[in-house]
Amino acid sequence: MNTLYVFHECSRQTLFSSISRALTSAATSTQLHKLHSLIITLGLHHSVVFSAKLIAKYAHFRDPTSCLYVFRLASPSNNVYLWNSIIRALTHNRLFSQALSLYSETQRIGLQPDTHTFPSAINACAGLLDFEMAKSVHDRVLEMGFGSDLYIGNALIDMYSRFNDLDKAHKVFEEMPLRDVVSWNSLISGYSANGHWNEALEIYYRFRNLGLVPDSYTMSTVLPACGGLGAVEEGDIIHGLIEKIGIKTDVIVNNGLLSMYCKFNGLIDGRRIFEEMVFRDAVSWNTMICGYSQVGLYEESIKLFMEMVNQFKPDLLTITSILQACGHLGDLELGKYAHDYLITSGYECDTTASNILISMYAKCGNLLASQEVFSGIKCKDSVSWNSMINVYIQNGSFDKGMKLFKVMKTDVKPDSVTYVMLLSMSTQLGDLDLGKELQCDLVKMGFDSNIVVSNTLVDMYAKCGAMGDSLQVFENMKARDIITWNTIIASCVHSEDCNLGLRMISLMRTEGMTPDMATILSILPVCSLLAAKRQGKEIHGYVFKLGLESDVPVGNVLIEMYSKCGSLRNSFQVFKLMKRKDVVTWTALISAYGMYGEGKKALRAFEEMEAAGIVPDHVAFVAIIFACSHSGLVEEGLNYFHRMKKDYEIEPRIEHYACVVDLLSRSGLLDKAEDFILSMPLKPDSSIWGALLSACRTRGDTEIAGRVSERIIELNPDDTGYYVLVSNVYAGLGKWDQVRSIRRSIKAKGLKKDPGCSWMEIQNRVYVFGTGTKFFEQFEEVNKLLGILAGLMAKEGYIANLQFVLHDIDEDEKRDMLCGHSERLAIAFGLLNTKPGTPLQVMKNLRVCGDCHTVTKYISKIVQRELLVRDANRFHVFKDGACSCGDYW
Repeated sequence: MNTLYVFHECSRQTLFSSISRALTSAATSTQLHKLHSLIITLGLHHSVVFSAKLIAKYAHFRDPTSCLYVFRLASPSNNVYLWNSIIRALTHNRLFSQALSLYSETQRIGLQPDTHTFPSAINACAGLLDFEMAKSVHDRVLEMGFGSDLYIGNALIDMYSRFNDLDKAHKVFEEMPLRDVVSWNSLISGYSANGHWNEALEIYYRFRNLGLVPDSYTMSTVLPACGGLGAVEEGDIIHGLIEKIGIKTDVIVNNGLLSMYCKFNGLIDGRRIFEEMVFRDAVSWNTMICGYSQVGLYEESIKLFMEMVNQFKPDLLTITSILQACGHLGDLELGKYAHDYLITSGYECDTTASNILISMYAKCGNLLASQEVFSGIKCKDSVSWNSMINVYIQNGSFDKGMKLFKVMKTDVKPDSVTYVMLLSMSTQLGDLDLGKELQCDLVKMGFDSNIVVSNTLVDMYAKCGAMGDSLQVFENMKARDIITWNTIIASCVHSEDCNLGLRMISLMRTEGMTPDMATILSILPVCSLLAAKRQGKEIHGYVFKLGLESDVPVGNVLIEMYSKCGSLRNSFQVFKLMKRKDVVTWTALISAYGMYGEGKKALRAFEEMEAAGIVPDHVAFVAIIFACSHSGLVEEGLNYFHRMKKDYEIEPRIEHYACVVDLLSRSGLLDKAEDFILSMPLKPDSSIWGALLSACRTRGDTEIAGRVSERIIELNPDDTGYYVLVSNVYAGLGKWDQVRSIRRSIKAKGLKKDPGCSWMEIQNRVYVFGTGTKFFEQFEEVNKLLGILAGLMAKEGYIANLQFVLHDIDEDEKRDMLCGHSERLAIAFGLLNTKPGTPLQVMKNLRVCGDCHTVTKYISKIVQRELLVRDANRFHVFKDGACSCGDYW
């Protein structure tokens, strides 16, 4: 009997062992179902051990229905092991609600959970993001005294991290009496996944300082932190450790390295890792393709995509990345291929993908395809509408854009991006009424507090000629960023209110905002226009403070600023210190030399530019011909004009022809200049005839002047300057009826003549003088000094050239008018208020008249001072009775 019992028990144990091994090794759901049937046939379905194994195995095969069937068939009532198995199985299959329902059921039936119950329940709370339930579970953990359990602690850290409650996650971590690698990984991952890069690295360094060895999961969570921070050095160190501890073959780690190097823009290192990977998955390919696209290497991105499709199926993110690359390259054929691939691969063309397609087709010039994609979107969001409106705006279809905007308002609420686009459109159109209408609309919708919208409004009003409205928007802004300040400064420049521009940069600095490169590039031209050398030098100081001295565009603007502020030496110093120079740099120097009548130096600079391998553009040729013109280098100037087409295949534009006319005219070759104009392949405009007429007036050639004046009147220009020039010629000829007729014409057209004015800076204060002004400081003293100088000049042989008085009055009155020209008032004021022997600098908005040019020569000799005068054309350096221009002005 005992022998039979022992034999029976041995057979039973052998059977149990065989079934248990079979369950463990079951590789398919079919095998598992056969084993399950055998267990039921043998009446072993109530076995807790077999039921638990079946639940675990069905969970592995993603069959939660069978898991629940096994659980219910076992009819558990008080066996916590089985309850833990089913809760774990449902959580594993992401049936979090059901898992938590069963967890709650254990409480209802009074079953005491153990330490194995809680990790699954906690994971289910995390999966549902059910914070209230999570709090209840955590409280139960503490109530039962399981707070020190390692696995429960790890699960809690992970759960709170998913809730983005990193303070609680960190608190759980710090209170754990025992931690393993998973504990550290969970906290590092929590910080990293929620964008707390610094904290992730801090925890990692604590982990390493304890002498713990990271695993592949540690590295896969810390690498994104390095990438997010742009921490190149730390990333390289971690990469070295990955090599050292032997996990470099792990595909997840390698994908992390690829992503990190892409964020560093280290595509060379990224590509090397990619090529060395023994195994690549779809993520590896996707990361590299998107990495190339993000840094603008669109051809490389597309090339890699074409390789990938032969081995892996790209995901939707990769395909949309390629669509964007096709848009940037304007490659319609490949864009269509990627679109077709997206559809044939079975991806649903969701709203995001459709929005990208709209943009891609538009950039590739297929407006019709953009419209078709837009029309086919079932659920359009604001991005869809904005994308299509932007397509119309970019294609100049402004009416269609506005119509679509009105339809949009019936479907979705326009956002701030919509209004920024439409305000930019009204700026392009110069449509102030539309801009104001849009402002009213966006104020009602509460977008007026949006800083980007406000910046766009400031720009729109300024460019539409409503500087007052622009300033009002600026002043009403509660918050301003660097773009706000740059926009208002640029607006001041656009509206030609340079003094306001300088006041704005002072206010900007007072409010603690540091200028950036855009600020500097905006404000330096203001200093150039006003010849505000002191402010220009202050801005130059900021260039050094910001570390922008090696930036080529900044250097280029500094060269121009110093040259226009009367400091050719400083211009050359900036040029000399620039490590890199482009064609604009050389052109700025050549132009500077031209302004100062240093034609020979301009020629030498042009030759050095060519020797340095810099190819001149059309602007460089304008600068060199201008320089030749202002130095009387006729043959050299003509040579460069012919070289444009011969050596560089640059077709001469109207401005090049104008420079040649000016070159010939200034040198007194008026007949040649006229013949040159008549032989031009382009129709001469007012600027061409104006250059010749100006020289005719200076040279006193009344015959050509008469013909040219008629030509200009026939062209009927909108620039007041040309009418004034013709009027001045007729005045010089004594044809006062024609003068009066032209002045009536100017008035009828609503044009205004710019009044002549000069200004100078003395002890950080700018003094402005208008022609004939009598209301300024020290007028009496200035008038008296001019009288004394007139007497001294008469002794030197000066005779007033009355033809430069353009009014029909008697000769005494003409002499008085000449004495009231703004540059003379400025020079006399400067002589009274500066130390004897020091140089004097005067700026004028118009061309210096011939008589003032002569007078300034005499004054420089009499007072023995260097007088630097900048007029609308160039600089004149008067010294010892001579001018640097050599009378080529």
